[in-house]
Amino acid sequence: MIKIFSGADRERFPQDFDQMFRARAAIFKDRLGWEVDVENGLEIDRYDRCDDTVYLVSSDADGHLTGSLRLLPTTGDTMLRHEFSDFFDEPVDVESPTAWECTRFCVHPPRHGARAEAMRTVSSDLLIGLCGLCLDSGIEHIVGLYDERMTRIYQRIGWTPDPLAESRSHRGHLIVGLWEATPHALDRMQSLSTRSRVLPLPLRQAA
Repeated sequence: MIKIFSGADRERFPQDFDQMFRARAAIFKDRLGWEVDVENGLEIDRYDRCDDTVYLVSSDADGHLTGSLRLLPTTGDTMLRHEFSDFFDEPVDVESPTAWECTRFCVHPPRHGARAEAMRTVSSDLLIGLCGLCLDSGIEHIVGLYDERMTRIYQRIGWTPDPLAESRSHRGHLIVGLWEATPHALDRMQSLSTRSRVLPLPLRQAA
């Protein structure tokens, strides 16, 4: 199941936000060793304190969150414009009312089963939900920074981004990608997915 929140919904759904921020701390701080701020077990930055920040989360049959991602309008502050600006020799800046930045794409630590299986399944759920959200909301493109190792997963899911820039620094092989949200992309992902229970909600209907 896919649910969509905005930053303004945090007080209405405290358990969901708590799960999401704790999972982000476990993945980005503990497993990947990123330099992120964690307080009381929660990974939260300045973008999470904005009411217009959008979150898309997936959950299992018990309501436990399995994955999450964050969306920021490129007409405002973005991580590419600020935190990631020195990752590349030339600045990478996408600004359009129909383009949003995806950050904090996170497959939560699985409660059951192998992580590799959860990685593919949850990533598929999130991208199907994201593409559906874009089509319902007039968003034409998603821009985001990802590790080159994610390329195979995107290919298997059926929604591969166009690379805009690459960095081969000590941070690893990082790519800025641009995903085009189209009905064809959504149909392809749904046909490749082994699960058909994901029902994307429009942006205006925060669950």
